[in-house]
Amino acid sequence: MDMNFRELNIFLSVCELGSMSEAARHLYMTQPAISQAISELEGEYNIKLFDRIGKKLVLTHAGEILRDYGKKINLLLNEAENTLRDISDMKMGKLKLGASRTVGTYLLPQLIGEFLKIYKNIELPFYIDNTSEIVKMIHENEIDLGIVEGPIHSDNIEVKYFLDDELYLICSKDHNWAKKKIINKDDLSLENIIIREVGSGTREVFENTLKAHNIEYNIKLELNSTEAIKRAVEANLGVSVISKLAIKEELKSSRLVKVEIDGVKFLRQLNIIYHKDKYLSELCKKFIDFLYISTKT
Repeated sequence: MDMNFRELNIFLSVCELGSMSEAARHLYMTQPAISQAISELEGEYNIKLFDRIGKKLVLTHAGEILRDYGKKINLLLNEAENTLRDISDMKMGKLKLGASRTVGTYLLPQLIGEFLKIYKNIELPFYIDNTSEIVKMIHENEIDLGIVEGPIHSDNIEVKYFLDDELYLICSKDHNWAKKKIINKDDLSLENIIIREVGSGTREVFENTLKAHNIEYNIKLELNSTEAIKRAVEANLGVSVISKLAIKEELKSSRLVKVEIDGVKFLRQLNIIYHKDKYLSELCKKFIDFLYISTKT
C-alpha cells in the first residue's frame, strides 16, 4: 500500500507535537491508531522514522527527510486548494479561445479587452483561423470555445447563435459598378471574384447564396486574408464579398464601394461553439454571458 495523505498528516502531527499521545488528542484519534499509522509507514519502506530517547521521540535521518517533503507537499496542496478557489471566484483562470478570421480580427480583440478590464487576472489566449480549422481545434480540445462565421458540419459541436452578420458585395471606387450601386444577377457572373479560401465561412456563405439564386460566378483569386482581399479590390483587380464588420473604415473613406445585387443578400449568423461533452467552467459561462451583453448594448 502506498503512502496516503492521512498517514502523512499523522506523521507530521507527531513531528510537530513531539509525542503520539499529543498527536492523538489533536487529531481526535486513539494513541494505538496513531502508533499503527506510524508503524505501517515504517514497515512499508523498511525504515525507522523515530528513535525513542528516554521518553522523547527523536526523528531519524529518514524521518527528517519525510518531514521536509511532507511540509512541501502540504504547502503545494494548500496552494492548489487556494488556486482552485480563486478560479471558482473568478480571481484567476485561463480560457483558450478560437475565432474565424473576420471575428478574430475585427470583433474579438475589443471584446477581450473589455472583459479583462473587469477580470484583470484572467488569461484569454486566442487563435485565429478559418471556420473549419477552429472546429478541428474544438474537436481536438486545443481550445475551449470558438466564435465562427461559417456553418458547422459536426454533430459533436454545440452551436449557440451569437450575432447576425451580412456580407457586403464591394468594388473599387474606380470600378464601373461604383456609380450604379445596384446590379442584377447577370452582372456578377461576368465579373472576376476575389474570395477567401475553401474552409472559410465567408466562402461557404457566398457560394451557397449564389447557388440558391442560380448565379454563375468566376473566381479569379483565392486569398486567406481579408486585408489582402480589400487591398486587391481597392486596386480594381476584381470584386468580393466581405463582412460588414471588416470594411467600416474603407466604406467611410470611400476607398471601397458597397454594391447591391437586386434580390440577393448575403446573410449569415455568427455562432459560439464548443464541444458537446465539454464542461463549461464558471469562467467560460461568464465570458459567453459577457459576449451577449456587450454586443446587445
